[in-house]
Amino acid sequence: MHPSILRNTLLSPSSIEKISSTPVGSDVLSALTELLVNFQDIKKFASEIHTEIHLVKPMLKLLGYTYESKPKFFEDNVKDPDVALFASEDDRVHSSPLWGTPEYYSNTQGILMLKRYGRNLHEGITGFYLEFENRIPMYQLMYLLRKASTPWGILTNGRYWMLIKKPGHFEEKLIEIDLEQPLLSGEEEPGRLFYNIFSLNGLKDTIPNALEEEREALIALLMDKKKSIVKATTALQKKVDIYPQLRRSYKSFFPDDHLTVTDSYLKDRGVRIEDVHNPRPAIVNEYNASDICSYLFTRNTTNIAFDLEQIIARKNRPYTKEDLLSLRILDMTPGLGNITIQLLEGMAYLSFLQPYREKNTFVSEWEDEASLKKYILDRMLYGVERSHICYDALQNSLTKRFGTEARHYRIGNPLVGISLKDIENMFDVTKQMSLFGKTPKELIADFREMYRVYFSLSRKIREDVKIREEIEIKLTVYRERMKDVMDAVTATFFAKDIESKKIQDMVFSMEADEAHWGAFRGKDWLIEAKEIAARNGFFHMELEFPVLLNNGFDLIFAQPAVNYNWEDTVPAGEAAKAYIKKGMMFLKQDGRLVLLLDGDNENLLLQLQKSKKFDVRPGRGFLVLSKKTTP
Repeated sequence: MHPSILRNTLLSPSSIEKISSTPVGSDVLSALTELLVNFQDIKKFASEIHTEIHLVKPMLKLLGYTYESKPKFFEDNVKDPDVALFASEDDRVHSSPLWGTPEYYSNTQGILMLKRYGRNLHEGITGFYLEFENRIPMYQLMYLLRKASTPWGILTNGRYWMLIKKPGHFEEKLIEIDLEQPLLSGEEEPGRLFYNIFSLNGLKDTIPNALEEEREALIALLMDKKKSIVKATTALQKKVDIYPQLRRSYKSFFPDDHLTVTDSYLKDRGVRIEDVHNPRPAIVNEYNASDICSYLFTRNTTNIAFDLEQIIARKNRPYTKEDLLSLRILDMTPGLGNITIQLLEGMAYLSFLQPYREKNTFVSEWEDEASLKKYILDRMLYGVERSHICYDALQNSLTKRFGTEARHYRIGNPLVGISLKDIENMFDVTKQMSLFGKTPKELIADFREMYRVYFSLSRKIREDVKIREEIEIKLTVYRERMKDVMDAVTATFFAKDIESKKIQDMVFSMEADEAHWGAFRGKDWLIEAKEIAARNGFFHMELEFPVLLNNGFDLIFAQPAVNYNWEDTVPAGEAAKAYIKKGMMFLKQDGRLVLLLDGDNENLLLQLQKSKKFDVRPGRGFLVLSKKTTP
């Protein structure tokens, strides 16, 4: 990335190179530099007004704008933009009669929000009740852009300049540049880059043209690569044959990425890992990795976008910030990361809108964009991905965009596995094998209770930490044994020679010593069951996500139409019913299951509306299912 660029989710490296090399008049660069030099003496104590008068507005004139200060916004509860940017004086005059209305902004090239010099553009001001203007500045501007009919927003503190493209929903398409350091160092290239992006000509022509050129070039490249992927994998059946082909294609776009899970899978099966040293195509922006991989690896190339605000809205019960950020959300089809990224960016933005439960409180972690997103990823989002290489691509995409992986995302097939309730229903769980032994029902209840206590203990109090460590040892044993049992039960659907009597013996021996359990694990039938489990991605939700032992998910998302190129095609209707059946088991009573759909789904809607178990609410591109309440 160019050294003066702090963040870029908008333009590809090739566009950056082209824009930064486009000539700019030397008088413009010298004038910009002079403004910054003259501002150095007052920058330490400069207020927002100082920054506006002595730095930003003179720069706007150099950038070619006609502007109007403090244009009235059409919502009284938010701070007005600091500047409305026009292409000409005629446009400004034409807009004046529309002052204070939504139509006023439809004639602008963009709006600008100004903060005092040096103010962090990604953090709110904490320590007191957070009015709109004290919250995270980037989200303030995104809010204005979503409401106003203007294509671009500029956020600046005089030194850092951020250009944000009007979001369709909550996506963050932006570029942020450090202007001061390179210009004061006498570098011309960063000055050209800044001028060609942030000038009137940049917003009107340079950026739109660059984005269109990128789109056309990338489509041509992706179409060609997808044809080669389909051709290379069509006749292949096994993952050990398919993954090397996919790995090679992935590395041709992102050569520096690690495919840890995929490589481990191949190495365990004796497949040689190929070294790939291709340079990344200059047309590829690494922040678009999830979109690129989704196009390459899936049959349905439509990128589904959804309005998260519409999905989570509650009648007569608005969220507080604490309510929203305590939700647990499961993504049953994370794929290459598109849905997860939308969930993460959407939740972060929506949390910005919500008030705290108590006006005089705040959580500093939630008022910083980076730490807020990490909090959401670490505390709120869960996912299960069935493909090893897609799982790797997903984690790589999240790391590039947010600087961290998804802690609660697992590899496995969410549709293939059983629950503890299935175990209880399968055997006489009240039966005891010995006088003092516990019944399976009691063991499962103990398992749930141990996890409840474990999660309730503090990680900071010494006594609690010691108890947690002791409980964790027991839980590890119980969890591994429970997994053996659940794998064996699930394997009976794939192999007929696994007798239920043998599994029952395991269930009633859960408290046996390690030697006794080790004897079970040495049996050929259990070894076969574990091999079937590994091959088919058995996934037992409660063991992988222990929070489910005493709770459920608030929201579950599934995209039934997702089919990878190398998989057998499953009709979206059948897949939807499978996700509903499995997802409803782990949904809270007042939770919602969201099916993300593309195309005509009228027949599916009509079928689901006949259900006596759940209600269905259609939305644009999705269906929301909720459990019926018993009278």
